[in-house]
Amino acid sequence: MRAAQKLYEAGHITYMRTDSVNLAAEAVAKMAGVVEKEFGKDYHQVRVYKTTSKNAQEAHEAVRPTDPSRIHAGATSDEVQLYELIRIRALASQMAPARIMRTNISAKADADIPLFAANGSRVLFPGWLALDTRARGEDVELPKVAQGESLKLLSLDSDEKQTEPPNRYTEAGLIKELEKRGIGRPSTYASIMKTIQDRGYVEKLGRALKPTATGMVVSGWLEENFPTYVSDTFTAEMEDELDEIARGERGYTETLKNFYVPFEKEVRSKDKLPKATSLGDAGAEFPCPLCNSAMEFKLGRGGVFMSCKRYPDCLGARTEEGAELKNDEPIGTHPETGAAIYLKNGRFGPYVEMSIVSASGDPELKQTGKKKHKSKKPAAKRASIPAGVDISKVTLTDAVKYLSLPRELGTDPNTGKPVFANTGRFGPYVGSESEFRSIKKSDPYTITLDEAVALLKEPKKPPRGATVMREIGPHPKTGRKLVLYKSKQGFFLRKGLRRIYLSDSVSVNTLTPDQAAEYLK
Repeated sequence: MRAAQKLYEAGHITYMRTDSVNLAAEAVAKMAGVVEKEFGKDYHQVRVYKTTSKNAQEAHEAVRPTDPSRIHAGATSDEVQLYELIRIRALASQMAPARIMRTNISAKADADIPLFAANGSRVLFPGWLALDTRARGEDVELPKVAQGESLKLLSLDSDEKQTEPPNRYTEAGLIKELEKRGIGRPSTYASIMKTIQDRGYVEKLGRALKPTATGMVVSGWLEENFPTYVSDTFTAEMEDELDEIARGERGYTETLKNFYVPFEKEVRSKDKLPKATSLGDAGAEFPCPLCNSAMEFKLGRGGVFMSCKRYPDCLGARTEEGAELKNDEPIGTHPETGAAIYLKNGRFGPYVEMSIVSASGDPELKQTGKKKHKSKKPAAKRASIPAGVDISKVTLTDAVKYLSLPRELGTDPNTGKPVFANTGRFGPYVGSESEFRSIKKSDPYTITLDEAVALLKEPKKPPRGATVMREIGPHPKTGRKLVLYKSKQGFFLRKGLRRIYLSDSVSVNTLTPDQAAEYLK
């Protein structure tokens, strides 16, 4: 919505907070000219749309580009992509329908074997698909053939296929399902998608939304204890009642009373319910390591794990993969500090932990908690166990190696700044002050100072699909190098992983570090 607001303020699109599907006659005429110019008269067809929603906000016309002949607009990648989507959809709404023939081809080989068959379609006339090519999907396009025609075998491959579960919802697919069930309104769909991701109920894998362990626990607990209030029927009916209040057809006092009185009573009756953690039974191949009883998956502060069903009488536990979890049992002591080292499992996977020992030999303490409830606990150093390593096979030597990071390698002779090696979320790297480079041919445990300095001397590779135009200079506050890049969308600066695109009015050849810093705020 922020990207749409920026496009609207810049005059590239019409007002975006609307449910309307109406288009002004002037806009339809402009779009007709663009379609006929780009594709020809056969591709143009005037269309008029009507909304089916009782509560559509139709004070404004549908979202559309103010100048449909403009192909690109926007200062950031989000704005550029959103403008492209709005323009394509608006123009496609005034184009002729595509004519597609669903068909099947069966071919007989010169052998006593079953027929070869292919199901797919042929595009007889592309229509609006000529513009919105991504809407074609993954349907198989078959060639035009005649009955009895001889086919030439070009290649023959064997491909094993199995029945697969339905695809996960994308954001668009989930919104479509909510619309079908009468849940939510166009003005709330964006906030619903944001909320379920911000609260960790789902995670985005590509375009798909995958439910997390937290989401499954919360959903299961609500369905078990408050089935009425989380049902599709109740939510849809409540939405309709609120719409009736908005239209003045229903009184709000009575509606709220009918909801809150029984709801409050039910909440109070269940305020002593145990905490929701269960995710279902674990496999029989994973019995409790202490009492040999059955186990179940649970969600804890450190993530998903297996717990004995006899808990709290039995404290047996395993990791999600099945390795035994032992309660605060050190695997040994650090050969230099003498501090105990523990194997633990956390929210982001298994790790090793060691208490930091002060010069007097006692564990250092750090203050935790809020101001009113201050407490002190031993400070600790932690290091992740690399992905793919079996936690049950981690030795004391391995743990000491993991805890050696970050390694200080020495001082960079060129800058006089310390150089270190470490591992982060994107893999191993070396760093010095504000400069970082990935380690490709070595590892952070053995890389030398000379190798690290050589890596830091290499210029940073530009983002994919972009080229470096010039170095603007150091940032006036942080001193970091400011670099100007160019992609097919235009010139941009980088702020972390984000691209900050510059408008066409900016003179990139005379851009100063102070000006660049202003754009990065």
